[in-house]
Amino acid sequence: MKPDESLFKTHLEEAPFQSGCDAGKWGLLGEIVWPNATIWVRADEQLLPSGKVHLKFTLDGYPANAPTASPWDVERNEKAGNGLRPKITGKYAKVFRSDWMAGAALYAPCDRIAMPGHETWQKQFPAWWWQPHFTIRKYLEFVHICLNSIRT
Repeated sequence: MKPDESLFKTHLEEAPFQSGCDAGKWGLLGEIVWPNATIWVRADEQLLPSGKVHLKFTLDGYPANAPTASPWDVERNEKAGNGLRPKITGKYAKVFRSDWMAGAALYAPCDRIAMPGHETWQKQFPAWWWQPHFTIRKYLEFVHICLNSIRT
């Protein structure tokens, strides 16, 4: 097992990730097939009737490299179409957009695909700009806030 995979699996066993699981905020779905893992995040049911969005993560180089994730259709095992993407308004409206990078990643300051070209986010969103000492919990907290703050 490579060091990045080993560290990711260790982070999944630690209290910050597990407390989110226990609170019903998120959970690992299925087996990890490195460098990919699918994790669901609870969503306000006004955004998604299922109450969950599934994210397929790419994690090679974790945590030195930020993760990247895309909404995932677990039944079809493919990138989620618009029907499975949350329709968020307000300050988080762009996070799940499908018109940027063909929906291949979240438009977020903690996503490795979104970070290049958006360096101003480092000062705008310092708490969310990915740092090598972060764990997957940081990314999941960001997504959970986006999916459960529909009135902001």
